[in-house]
Amino acid sequence: MAEVPVNGTVLVWARTIRGLEIDDAAELLGVSPDELRAYESGAKRPLVGFLRLMSDKYRINFTSLLMPEPLPIERRPTDHRARRGNRSLSVDTLVAIEEVSEALEAFENIAGEGGTIPRFSIGRAQLEEEPEVVAARERRRFGVSIEEQRAWRNLGQARREWRRRIEDRGVFTYMIPMPPNELSGFSILRDGLAAICVNDREPTEGAKIFTLFHEYCHLLLRQTGISDENSSNRVERFCNEFSASFLIPKPPLLESIGNIQAPYEFSEAEVKHLAARFRVSNSAIALRLEKTGLAPRGFYARRTAPWDLPRERQPVTSSRQPDYIKIRIKRVGRLHAATVLRAANRRIINSLDASDLIGLRPSSLGKVQAALG
Repeated sequence: MAEVPVNGTVLVWARTIRGLEIDDAAELLGVSPDELRAYESGAKRPLVGFLRLMSDKYRINFTSLLMPEPLPIERRPTDHRARRGNRSLSVDTLVAIEEVSEALEAFENIAGEGGTIPRFSIGRAQLEEEPEVVAARERRRFGVSIEEQRAWRNLGQARREWRRRIEDRGVFTYMIPMPPNELSGFSILRDGLAAICVNDREPTEGAKIFTLFHEYCHLLLRQTGISDENSSNRVERFCNEFSASFLIPKPPLLESIGNIQAPYEFSEAEVKHLAARFRVSNSAIALRLEKTGLAPRGFYARRTAPWDLPRERQPVTSSRQPDYIKIRIKRVGRLHAATVLRAANRRIINSLDASDLIGLRPSSLGKVQAALG
């Protein structure tokens, strides 16, 4: 197998953008750190097979490793995480951030074509405001009554409805699987384009709904970044309280509870009943009960077991094969898919570019259009 004359600094760049130290990268590639250093310094030329392995493990296009010079390294979103300590971001998460960033960059490049790219239309918030006041203001803008919210069949429908309404405000939304013990989601705002990405490995649909509005609040504050919904970071704490207040307005909450002597020690069954009534997660209800003074101080945090547990996955059978079109639309969002197809239909981009942005073959674009309705 032939050796390839690559620029070693490009290999350093590839490792760096994936957040890998030399020892971790060497272990991932199955070589010694010294051997990897030799490749990166140019002292040794890699074989084609090794470069293909590096492309696979780093999840970087093979041709990128053949560039004459490395590309500039993009600044990562602000890291607001605290619950997971100083844990570094995994390759899965960095690839997800790159996927969303590249989508916004592509949309930015074609934004000059009138009416093709939606501009986000949301309000603003300041940390000095009360999260509940901001939530009530935004709730009025969304125009969703508590009766409509309760009428949704289940958490799955609630997540789809809320996601659609956020996209109606020009915010691209993504649901990408990332390590669940690493982050809940992230948000990006650049040049008039906004995106929210929810970790699709969050334990429940209710948790994903909470993260949608937590990240929406980051956009309101114009303080976007990577989140784990901790209570020690001021921005994260504000966004948590906003999300709970938005999803569970105080008047209908009081009406649902009835006459109690506050602060009241709600049982697990009572928390679950309220969560089902509002189509939210148990943790959202627990947080809201404490912040409104209906439950005692520390009610939300002192529980040792998780408030929400994931449902068991149903096995895939021959009669329940996943629909790859729906899976892809769920990942990139209806707004993203519709925007790409609109640009393709107007000949602003070609079918290959469109298929690359959606992540499906050109022959599947018609099916995507049909699925969007």
